[in-house]
Amino acid sequence: MSLLKRLFGKSEPPKQRIRVCIECGMPLAEHKDWCSILRAQIEMKRTTPAPSAQTS
Repeated sequence: MSLLKRLFGKSEPPKQRIRVCIECGMPLAEHKDWCSILRAQIEMKRTTPAPSAQTS
């Protein structure tokens, strides 16, 4: 049926894809505070040292 729709149907615009967290099931823009994946990302950003301008 999908082949017939492609051949004879109207062309639909591509649907926008939304990235979803595998733990809390929410879109990444709406992460839950209790999500361990979000907490790990925040912790990684906090512990990663800021790039410093060192000249040799």
